[in-house]
Amino acid sequence: MYVTETVFGRCRRTVERDIGTALRVLAIGLLLSLLPALPAAAQDKGTPADNAAAPSDSTDTSPDSAAATASSTDTPSGGADTSATAPQTPPAGDIPVNEAITRLEYIQNTLTTKLHQRKEIGDRIEEANEQEKEDLRARARDINASIAQLRKTIESISTGGADASLFTSADAETVAETETNWQKDLTLIAQPVIDSLKELTEKPRRINALKDKIARYQREFDEAEKAIANLEPKLNAAGEGELSLTLDRLLSTWQDRRDDAESSIRIAEIEIAELQGDRSFFASILDSIRNFITGRGFTLLLALLAGMGVWHGLKFLLKGYRQSLVDKSRPESRTRYRLIEYSTHALTGLLILLAVFIVFHQRGDVLLLGLLILLLFGVALAARTLLPRYLTEARLLLNIGPMRETERVFYRNLPWRVESINAYTVFHNPELHGALKIPIAELHGYVSRPSGDDPWFPTSRGDSILLEDGTWLEVLSQNPDTVTVAEDGGQTRNYASSDFYTMTMTNLSRAGQFAVRSGFGVDYDLRSISTTEVPKALREAIRTAITESDIGDFLKALQVEIESAGASSIDYWILATFDSRAARSQPRIRRMIQKACVDCCTDRGWDFPFQRLALAHRQGPDTGSARGRGPGAESATEAPDT
Repeated sequence: MYVTETVFGRCRRTVERDIGTALRVLAIGLLLSLLPALPAAAQDKGTPADNAAAPSDSTDTSPDSAAATASSTDTPSGGADTSATAPQTPPAGDIPVNEAITRLEYIQNTLTTKLHQRKEIGDRIEEANEQEKEDLRARARDINASIAQLRKTIESISTGGADASLFTSADAETVAETETNWQKDLTLIAQPVIDSLKELTEKPRRINALKDKIARYQREFDEAEKAIANLEPKLNAAGEGELSLTLDRLLSTWQDRRDDAESSIRIAEIEIAELQGDRSFFASILDSIRNFITGRGFTLLLALLAGMGVWHGLKFLLKGYRQSLVDKSRPESRTRYRLIEYSTHALTGLLILLAVFIVFHQRGDVLLLGLLILLLFGVALAARTLLPRYLTEARLLLNIGPMRETERVFYRNLPWRVESINAYTVFHNPELHGALKIPIAELHGYVSRPSGDDPWFPTSRGDSILLEDGTWLEVLSQNPDTVTVAEDGGQTRNYASSDFYTMTMTNLSRAGQFAVRSGFGVDYDLRSISTTEVPKALREAIRTAITESDIGDFLKALQVEIESAGASSIDYWILATFDSRAARSQPRIRRMIQKACVDCCTDRGWDFPFQRLALAHRQGPDTGSARGRGPGAESATEAPDT
């Protein structure tokens, strides 16, 4: 898909960073939809309460023993901590009736004790002074909270965990504000996701809280046992008197504390058993999978089918338009088709999201609907900031920007033909083996032009070239990175393609023909025939030598003319024109021409020129002619003509 791979393709990474939290919530949401009721059986091991002696069912129900429940539910401020002890939704029907009755009887006995204790405190308040009344009222408040909590526990166990909070009146509910803002709306949308996450961890959190309470009450129980063990011998030894009464009150207080801790441990264990139930871990997993397949899994399947239907339908329409396009090679048709194609892809994405949204809405899956809305909100928020940055890329993709397909662009010191513009634009040089795939983000600022008949590279594979210093080379291979050439003799050289492109050279193979220039000189003794017989003889000798060789068929023209009258020789200009197929023999042709000229002069007895140096010695007034050769005497030194 072009549009998703290009305009939206590059911004996808930034979008994912901006909405990373939403994506993680989506993954967790799908997980919790699969595991909505994982048992917490694995969490009932290793608690300090397991090492403590189990409290007996015949726990002391003295008037002060029920205070344990108050301490087990009171927060530091004295209020009841209902989040730790009030059972939420224990599995109904999982506990046998006899066992449930046993637990209910134990809690009812504790409740009865609390009721008697509250009545006794009420009677004592009427007879107490002001200081004692405050202490008794505080204790009465704690007992009232414990009674309320015990009643909730009995109701929860009896009803199988039914949620009584649903029937609570909303008298304190405030009137909603008429003015809303997007933050509140977003909170309302995200609330189902948050509630699902809380529901996923509700049972393990409550079980851990109960285990922490058991550990705390176990420490209180041990400390009370230690205090009672120290008080009893002292009380027995105190005899009668005020000390005995004081120690007796202390012993009664610590016994109440011990009984409270023991009762709280027992109640916490009952609540843990209610939360865990009697079902195995694997049975709960199977139920969760079954519920997912018949519920949220089926919703996801419907959403997938709806999205695939939209995608295939619009793809079929685009295919029909592609087949009806008369001439795709024309720039107008290609641009129009690309515009239609990108628009179709964008419309496909929007319609798929709309179809998925409708499926979630009709199925009433608030969790998936909330996750989808959060995801769309994050994408829209990121796209609003990122899309303006890619307007230039959009113009390039539509082939209406400064760089267009089939045109010539100069990239990294080499000319390239723009084959296709996409997320990775393809550059190709017809003379180089291979192509380049360039991310469209790197092409900002590049401008193309029509290529016309301009050459794409100075050489082709197999061409013969002459460098500026006269070195002959043959091109073995060339690609976007390197050009490999061979010298006369077989050794190779490597050049960077961009450097080779800027070198000054003569290509012997590209124009269809090439010429070999050479020179030759004869002695001045032949000046009488230097313009007639000598050039004709040299021409015939060179032509014969070339014709008899393997490149004779490639000779097109041969010229031999006087070039100049030098200091010691008459020089001739030789130009031989060959077909480009003989370019590999260019160094050999030079040698053949010189050999033919030497053979021609040797066969006819013509002298080769030598460089001459003339020295003139003048006779002085006291010098006789016998000492010299006379005026104008010359001494010549000859050297071969170079």
